[in-house]
Amino acid sequence: MKLNKNFINVIKVLKQRITNLAKRLLPFDIRIFLRKLNWRRLYFQQLSLNNKRFNYYCPIAKREFKLFIKVGNNLLTPSNGANARQRLVWHYLENKLNILNKKYTLLHIAPELSYYEKLSKCKNLRYIVGDKMVSGYSNQKGIINMDLTNLNFETNVFDLIICNHVLEHIQDDKKAIFEMYRVLKKGGKAVITVPINEKLTKTYEDSSITKASDRIKHFGQWDHVRWYGLDIKERISKVGFDVEMNRYSNNFSKKDYIRYGFSDSLIIIANKS
Repeated sequence: MKLNKNFINVIKVLKQRITNLAKRLLPFDIRIFLRKLNWRRLYFQQLSLNNKRFNYYCPIAKREFKLFIKVGNNLLTPSNGANARQRLVWHYLENKLNILNKKYTLLHIAPELSYYEKLSKCKNLRYIVGDKMVSGYSNQKGIINMDLTNLNFETNVFDLIICNHVLEHIQDDKKAIFEMYRVLKKGGKAVITVPINEKLTKTYEDSSITKASDRIKHFGQWDHVRWYGLDIKERISKVGFDVEMNRYSNNFSKKDYIRYGFSDSLIIIANKS
């Protein structure tokens, strides 16, 4: 009995040491990703698809897959980790804005790794990439420290801004939206996505909610400060943007929607006229 108890204590100590090592070596976002992976489900999904032809396609990776990896309610591309929303927005960027061929001075805020790996190699782009450097998150080489509420750029610099799922993290999102408008050239546009609860006519926010557990309960994620409602269009329009709320996924058949693993996220196209 004593031996068993000692053995259990040894296991606990080893587990704690492995956890501490992972915290030192792995960025916070990677640890969260690994924690959410349902490895057992993934194994049996792969097992059941072993004898089937390739059914799914990632427009970013430009290749087919037997499956997307299910993490929570999302489907990730195995080769680059792109989620459903990122695949959808990329399809829009490539096919509607011709981002891989047209000349743009592009500001990419908090870049998705799957986008960054492709866009950083594009010779048609003057590609500026920035993120607010926060302890615990990993950042790629070449990404500059940037505060979206106080951009260190002259007025009328960029043709295009990509800003996916950033504004919900920023307390003063109105100032961030104004800064994007300021640095865009006339005729430029910002492609924006945020989590929108379409049951809400008005955005739900409360600056007194600061605990991570409370933010998860109220806003869906520990580092979010609001749930956007349908008034997001008005919030962005107030600084001068002409705003289009684009349900881009409606352009696809059900078969292609499933094959690409898209979400039905609204893509906000903010034009500076």
